[in-house]
Amino acid sequence: MADSTVNAAVEYTGCFEHGVDGSFRVMIPSVWRPQDKDALFTMIPWPLKRPDHLLVLPPDRWETALAKLKSSFSLTSTQGAVVQRAIASSAVRKKLDDAGRLCLGEKLAGLVNVSSKAALVGGLDKFEVWEPGRLTGTLSQIDQVPDETLEGLMI
Repeated sequence: MADSTVNAAVEYTGCFEHGVDGSFRVMIPSVWRPQDKDALFTMIPWPLKRPDHLLVLPPDRWETALAKLKSSFSLTSTQGAVVQRAIASSAVRKKLDDAGRLCLGEKLAGLVNVSSKAALVGGLDKFEVWEPGRLTGTLSQIDQVPDETLEGLMI
């Protein structure tokens, strides 16, 4: 089965707070779990320059991002090489364990200050992992988005 169909029915909506165990594993909400038990999630510290959370891409979204990365820069592009290197060297791919937990790993968890609790934030076709206190500080950012941008969504 192609990776692009693995998560076709999963929509990442809602916000959940879960404990993080001593092995840096966090429980993924059951409605977010793929049917394919071998599906790999790609975790990237985000934003690249000053990460404050983990961007988590399911297989289909990772394939889309990978295709864009490959087609956006020529092999001779220095900036392209820098961007690709930053993403490839910081990305970690993991599948969920049998209990539905995603292992963040000590390094990634440390980069975004996740220790005993994690906030999982839906992003429609992806999700984010935040330290709960840090997430609270970003929720007011919607106030900075111009009304015209929101109206332009036409939903």
